[in-house]
Amino acid sequence: MWLFYLPIISFIIALFTAQAGVSGAFLLLPFQVSVLGFTTPAVSSTNLVYNLVAIPSGVYRYIKDRRMAWPVMLVIILGTLPGVFMGAVIRIVYLPDPRVFKLFVGCVLLYLGLRLLYSTFYPNVKLKELEKKFKERIEEIKKEQQKKLLLVCQQKQLLKQKR
Repeated sequence: MWLFYLPIISFIIALFTAQAGVSGAFLLLPFQVSVLGFTTPAVSSTNLVYNLVAIPSGVYRYIKDRRMAWPVMLVIILGTLPGVFMGAVIRIVYLPDPRVFKLFVGCVLLYLGLRLLYSTFYPNVKLKELEKKFKERIEEIKKEQQKKLLLVCQQKQLLKQKR
């Protein structure tokens, strides 16, 4: 019965989380564990597949809108790849018990929720300054890339004219 609602729930989660630049698997996991009672290690692999489907479309949209911070993305990927493999091993080897896994997920979500609430009411001034500098640097990089692209196009036109 609940399996009928899963595509609808997945759609709603993706609809709202894509706006924040996340896949929504972090919300799908509590739903699977608490509502569906799905607590085996397969719940983690299910969420990874959800990420494989949900993320590329969001990434495409951000690239199309020229809102991708390539240098930051590359640094994040360097940390993410080993983290994914280590996380899968930890889940299978150290957190196979559904009760321990639920406790772990609950603690992680509680921590994230508390951090979001805290940052809402007590914004970090230094973080805002860093964000401003980051946005300025991104704009500089975009301008540099546009100049390079323009030069390449001009060079191609010159080559065509010489022929």
